[in-house]
Amino acid sequence: MVEYCKEYSEFEMMLIVAAREIKDGDVVFNAFQWPFLAVYMAFKLHAPNISMVFETGTCHDYMDVNKMPFSLVDPVIPPTATFIGDSLDSLAFLQRGDIDIALLAASILDKYGNCNTTVIGDYNKPIIRLPGGGGATDIAVLAKRIVWLLDEHSKRRLVNKVDFITDLGHFNGADSRFKAGFTTTKGPDAIITPLCTLRFDPDTKEAYLAALHPGVKVEQVKQKTGWDLKVADDVEQNAPPTLEEIEVCRRTMKDAMEQFYILKPEWTKYIK
Repeated sequence: MVEYCKEYSEFEMMLIVAAREIKDGDVVFNAFQWPFLAVYMAFKLHAPNISMVFETGTCHDYMDVNKMPFSLVDPVIPPTATFIGDSLDSLAFLQRGDIDIALLAASILDKYGNCNTTVIGDYNKPIIRLPGGGGATDIAVLAKRIVWLLDEHSKRRLVNKVDFITDLGHFNGADSRFKAGFTTTKGPDAIITPLCTLRFDPDTKEAYLAALHPGVKVEQVKQKTGWDLKVADDVEQNAPPTLEEIEVCRRTMKDAMEQFYILKPEWTKYIK
């Protein structure tokens, strides 16, 4: 009988739901920040046969490190690699269509899954200049499946239309991505937030509410979303964390904090 955890943070729930998106045997493009934690959790929990491709060019079929890497170039990473190349090699895996899934952290997303990590406001006179997309710009259009992780569900982070498209989602909806020339992959599959899972309508390509995390109400999600969010006819309920999932999640988060990941206090309130 599966035992479930009764107390957990919204952030922990987001990571666990994201880890569940990864299937055993997947070839995973391993991006940094929250996706790195979710991929590592999936490997520990239910997907021991995944192959991980790092943006820096190392490939791994196994990565049982003694500490959480502080970055993609941490010296603990190469000793477990099955292949050591460079960023051109990792991009080549993407271009060949070898990557089954990539989890990516997002700053601002719109209803079509386009991501802005470039500017807030006008590009030439921005209110805020953001750090840019890095490798995510290529990953977003070349991986077979894209899952966005957004650590705050709010109207400022989920907007009707982004000011700038750094990483392409479904562009302007419907078949606009295909008409723009991005024909080899289908675009983002899901957005996972601390409150829910959003997926994309197969025809309009607009994000809709597909599943709620435990205890979250539909109206709560709609009120915190920057467009008139459509809701599935039969909204699913994501299962709460199992005791095994929460143990691995908290151990991973604790390791991450020891390696200078910055986690908000409300995310870590149950970690001892």
